[in-house]
Amino acid sequence: MRRLTPALLTLVMFGVVGLLVVAYIGKSLLAREEKKPVIATRNVPMAISDIEPGTLVTEGHIGMGPVQNSQLKPDMLLANRVIVGRVARTKIRAAEPIRAGQLYQPGELPDLRVADGMRAVSISVAEMVGIVDGMIKPGNYVDVLFTVESQSNADLQGGVTMRLFEGVKVIAINRSFTQSRVERGVNRVTLELTQAQANIITLAEAKGALTLVFNPNGAGSGGLALTNSERVTLNEILGLEPPAPPQLPLLTEIYRGQTRRVQHFNKQGRLLDLTEVPPPSRDNGQQVLPRGDNSVPAAQDPAPAPSAPSANNAPAPLKSMAPTAVRNLLNFRQ
Repeated sequence: MRRLTPALLTLVMFGVVGLLVVAYIGKSLLAREEKKPVIATRNVPMAISDIEPGTLVTEGHIGMGPVQNSQLKPDMLLANRVIVGRVARTKIRAAEPIRAGQLYQPGELPDLRVADGMRAVSISVAEMVGIVDGMIKPGNYVDVLFTVESQSNADLQGGVTMRLFEGVKVIAINRSFTQSRVERGVNRVTLELTQAQANIITLAEAKGALTLVFNPNGAGSGGLALTNSERVTLNEILGLEPPAPPQLPLLTEIYRGQTRRVQHFNKQGRLLDLTEVPPPSRDNGQQVLPRGDNSVPAAQDPAPAPSAPSANNAPAPLKSMAPTAVRNLLNFRQ
């Protein structure tokens, strides 16, 4: 038996390594690389989350996602501008292309549905704080508060707030029938009211500001919920006394024959105004009564002409006065 020498063992090892190298090179040359097929896609608008029917779609509802060109359908909407501002007709699933049939046509809204005998009325609510920072949603019940500032009425003692209605249903907010993002600024809220409540809130909106307060108790009994105990004025909150009513000037009337003098005095006795009405005159047989700067014939005036005063026929105002008081008035400021 032939013994393995180091030289022979080295040759065998080089031979094995060479065979492995040749096998690797041969495999690399003969192997064919498999290329993955390229799939054509397109980004289209998709809902970020589920959109319920009756929701007014805004930019915040829409994102973009890829769809294979082979899966595109003719009714799929491919641009945001044809989606935003429309109302969802059916539920739109998240991360799925939006189809035309899932939305109402541009400018079209769902039909209003109210209970029998009720009316739908839209009001303006200033800022989001008027609707609990935008957390009130359609389907909730709210109380309606009415606030009038003192600038519109001097008798309001710094302004007054009162509750008009209790437990009225919110139908929609900014034309959306479901909860959606509410923008800053004035919002339009549609309420379900009775006919009487609709008349009241229309007048109240023109005279002051309206605020909605969430009512967890549900629907109210309808009608006006105002009570004296719920009225609150700014003067009551601050503990201020209402201002005293202004004093009216003193008025005196002095008659001399058919002439009448009207005088106004302040509370200190100072003369403020003096008006003297001249006696009636006669012209061409027609009696003319004084009426400021314009005069009309007595034939057009059904009132009888005053007669000259006499001892037994004094003017009516003098008959009701005591003689001493009459003389004092006649001699006053002469």
